[in-house]
Amino acid sequence: MADHTGPAETAARARAIVVLGMHRSGTSALTGSLAEAGAYLGNVLGQSIAHNRKGLQEPASVLYMQENLLQANGGSWDNPPRTVEWNKLHSAVRDLFLESREGFEPWAFKDPRTLLTLEGWLDVRPDLALVGIFRDPLAVAHSLQRRNGFPLMKGLSLWRAYNERLLHWASTRACPLIEFSTRPGEMTVRLGRLIRTLGLLPPLAPEFFDPALPEGTDDTTALPVDIATLYSRLQERALV
Repeated sequence: MADHTGPAETAARARAIVVLGMHRSGTSALTGSLAEAGAYLGNVLGQSIAHNRKGLQEPASVLYMQENLLQANGGSWDNPPRTVEWNKLHSAVRDLFLESREGFEPWAFKDPRTLLTLEGWLDVRPDLALVGIFRDPLAVAHSLQRRNGFPLMKGLSLWRAYNERLLHWASTRACPLIEFSTRPGEMTVRLGRLIRTLGLLPPLAPEFFDPALPEGTDDTTALPVDIATLYSRLQERALV
């Protein structure tokens, strides 16, 4: 994989960070690791749940607002609308959330739905630092099958819809990426590199990420060409 750190490697300390990534792709692991490095998360869904034993690390107000926003645009997290128009109610919730973070820099938040709504956040906070994480498409599809009962092809289609947007932001803005890994030591190195691009210091003894938690897959089915190509393009941009 190519190294695309560029100017981000010496960037000033990020004040406000948005974690971008598809569901079941390691966004919780990345966000929890940012908190270990000093990023303020505030009140998040951190309780242990069946499919995310260390918690979602998501602010409930953002999660519920964004799902309602998608529904108002004729979609949902698993049926992404083509476009998203923000109305006054959703904008007000967003603005209150941003105000609640004042004085807590650096702070971070994540909700995978943000990949579908990001323009509305950037309209009011163009200074947001973007970071992204992606995962093997088949591993995500199998995870969605276990959690939601989705057919594999629906999971792969959702992977493409979200990660096309991730590649867009990584191609048009400073948005360092890492690929999720369950290999011992590999993910810790990648997280450390990404954290340093934000001007933060990785903890000396990180504890949040646990490589034993994520379920992998031994499925070697050939990916559809469009998904395999997108996956390859993300890997080419990822920090190594």
